Amino acid sequence: MAAPFTDGGGGGGGVAVMAGPVNPIDASTQSKTCLKNSALKSPILIFLFFHKAIKLELDGLHRAAMAFATNLDTAGDISSLLERYHFLRAIYKHHCNAEDEVIFPALDIRVKNVARTYSLEHEGESFLFDQLFQLLNSSMRNEESYRRELASCTGALQTSISQHMSKEEEQVFPLLIEKFSFEEQASLVWQFLCSIPVNMMAEFLPWLSSSISSDEHQDMDKCLCKIIPKEKLLQQVIFAWMKGGKASHNSCEDNLKATCQNTGSGALVCETDMGPCAWESTKTGKRRYVEMSCDATNSSLSCPIDEILLWHNAIKSELNDIAKAARKIQLSGDFSDLSAFNKRLQFIAEVCIFHSIAEDKVIFPAVDAELSFAQEHAEEEIQFDKLRCLIESIQSTGANSSSAEFYTKLCSQADLIMASIQKHFHNEEVQVLPLARKHFSSKRQRELLYQSLCVMPLKLIECVLPWLVGSLSEEAARSFLQNMYMAAPASDLALVTLFSGWACKGHSRNVCLSSNAIGCCPARMAGSKEDIKQTSCSCSLNFSADEKLASVQEDETDDDRRPVKRGNLMPLGDCDACSPTRSVNNHKSSCSNQSCCVPGLGVNGSNLGTSLAAAKSLRSLSIGPSAPSLNSSLFNWETDLSSADIGCTSRPIDNIFKFHKAIRKDLEYLDVESGKLNDCNESFLRQFTGRFRLLWGLYRAHSNAEDDIVFPELESKETLHNVSHSYTLDHKQEEKLFGDISSALSDLAQLHECLNINLSDDTTRSEAVRKYNEKATELQGMCKSIRVSLDQHVFREELELWPLFDRHFSVEEQDKIVGRIIGTTGAEVLQSMLPWVTSALTQEEQNIMMDTWKQATRNTMFSEWLNEWWEGSAAASPAATSEGCTPLGL
Repeated sequence: MAAPFTDGGGGGGGVAVMAGPVNPIDASTQSKTCLKNSALKSPILIFLFFHKAIKLELDGLHRAAMAFATNLDTAGDISSLLERYHFLRAIYKHHCNAEDEVIFPALDIRVKNVARTYSLEHEGESFLFDQLFQLLNSSMRNEESYRRELASCTGALQTSISQHMSKEEEQVFPLLIEKFSFEEQASLVWQFLCSIPVNMMAEFLPWLSSSISSDEHQDMDKCLCKIIPKEKLLQQVIFAWMKGGKASHNSCEDNLKATCQNTGSGALVCETDMGPCAWESTKTGKRRYVEMSCDATNSSLSCPIDEILLWHNAIKSELNDIAKAARKIQLSGDFSDLSAFNKRLQFIAEVCIFHSIAEDKVIFPAVDAELSFAQEHAEEEIQFDKLRCLIESIQSTGANSSSAEFYTKLCSQADLIMASIQKHFHNEEVQVLPLARKHFSSKRQRELLYQSLCVMPLKLIECVLPWLVGSLSEEAARSFLQNMYMAAPASDLALVTLFSGWACKGHSRNVCLSSNAIGCCPARMAGSKEDIKQTSCSCSLNFSADEKLASVQEDETDDDRRPVKRGNLMPLGDCDACSPTRSVNNHKSSCSNQSCCVPGLGVNGSNLGTSLAAAKSLRSLSIGPSAPSLNSSLFNWETDLSSADIGCTSRPIDNIFKFHKAIRKDLEYLDVESGKLNDCNESFLRQFTGRFRLLWGLYRAHSNAEDDIVFPELESKETLHNVSHSYTLDHKQEEKLFGDISSALSDLAQLHECLNINLSDDTTRSEAVRKYNEKATELQGMCKSIRVSLDQHVFREELELWPLFDRHFSVEEQDKIVGRIIGTTGAEVLQSMLPWVTSALTQEEQNIMMDTWKQATRNTMFSEWLNEWWEGSAAASPAATSEGCTPLGL
């Protein structure tokens, strides 16, 4: 550890003798203690179940990749591993997007300077996944090093995500519990669930159920009863997903008929303002349904797949209205309604993106033709972004002389989007739809349409369905609902009942579309035995009455017993989330006149626009990702940072961050050279170990300086409170990684000595070689992990913390910080550190750094020593400078 600096220039604390690693944060112990009943008291802690499942999957994948790397006798097929990688990537991507869209913005309102760091970590993890898939899809599978590299990348991914989740458990969760009430936490979790695409929820929840114990499963079910709004239909939807759709494979059509038949011989009446719609008898009901199916077949849509035309027409109509609105703004010069205009734009952009995701993931793969519109989809996203940026520019600039130019650009960009969409849709309609009509049965076409709808999250579907149906004729709307019911599996009956009720909201007449489309009203069917709107927990599928009573009585406060009623029984009159859309506004009718009642989600629609970024990021799951080279660092810091916030003027604090360049250099060495440990001599192993221990010691001195001096200075500014806590947690986790590598190197050295001994027989030597190779492969992965962890850590520091010094600290204040760091660092550490840092810098960077250090330590004995050292270093040859980084204190 760094020792205090003394006037005589000497100091203790050389970096050669390393103390044992500091105690790491034990998030696993914390998770175990929190899982039992804790989520019942703090709903936000249901995420501990999510974290546990993800960590288990990461651990299983890493063990499988290690077995694949070390057992060279196994076949080279990695198809089963590849499938697991894809599933984990999808699960984690949606988890992160929902956090970025719901949890972190809410936290940022009440606690500043926390959320951004974790969103940046999500971006870094996305890069890791991209790198991993670049490796999986590479042509180097037959090379000897491929298996070890795959295991290393998997281990690095496991380390990064596990550290991220542990930090959330230590910092983010306590803040959410402290700053948000029980009801607010439940609302956030519900919004989180409503922000994940429906098709992923149907996979995620049963997978989650299988990853936890039966006791934990019961606790999570009880917690969900407190999180899901107290409407039977919503709870049926979620718990059907939890059960994994383990119902019969009949369609909702068959299930609905059976339900209607079981209501008795009398008619089930669905009251509407237009009069009763009756399912008169089993026989009559069947005949009526068949007749309506035939009528629908003869409608204007000749094939179910042609419903894509309905989506295309609705999108084009909305975009046309937006273009007209832009021209109106240009002519009037009135941008008072620009906020509403922006909401409409964000809504239709999100609809377009999810529509393109559905095509890329569902329609086009099914058609199996060599067709791709990925380029068109990407270009349209760019055009929407440009239009959004223009609107934000107008809003920030206000009315001034340049407004006319903004308006002209606004109209031009809106027209460009309209033209691009029309061309794109036309190409799809003439190239894709004919193939689908030709090769797919009506049943298969309906299934594809239903799967395409389920690509969206619940909260978007709640807005999209009334918007779409509002643009349709009554006949087309009935056909749409009928196809949806015929395609959905029986386990989705509650879900399509919800969908149909939301769809009815958009229709201009007070008609129960479901009653006319399928012969009865499923929303009324759901409420025939028990009213849909309940105030008690309706988890009868999962608990007995006694169990439900016990769940309320166990360790609960009065707050815990209060029902969480964020959902509202929606006679589908008013949904704020849908207000940006044209059709819903035009066809809005009063709640009292609506005839089809289903619950609304009760989520705030104001964050529809913020989900646009999440929607865009999901497209990387359906098209090939781009990633940095596997042999380079994750990010191009020099380009991204030095040209952006940092600028050309040198500041004293910049020298602290110059250490990052030396750290990266040694991290790259450890990562690359660790691949040679499987077949190395004693000299190489000793050199590698020395380089590692040098990095560990100097990094520890650097991180201590940040924890003890730099970060407290940041936190002393009122506007920067909490900005550094996450980075302090990083240091603890990284110290644990360094300690693990140190132990592994000691074990490897002992195994290497065993190999140099004349072993008695071939079997013994073969076993020794196997153990050595396993440890060397494990160590290679650990070196990859420490590089990834520190790479991301220093990148985030440079992106988030470095610019803060320029904004909040004068040059004099920065000088004092640098002086304090030098003054509290041991002399031997400084003697080791200077040649290590300067060897990674250019000559100009070295000169600037020395000038800053001299200024910060002027009139001290250290300044005299520094002058002597620097003159001696400058007199040395360039080769000596670069090679002579062996610390004086070692």
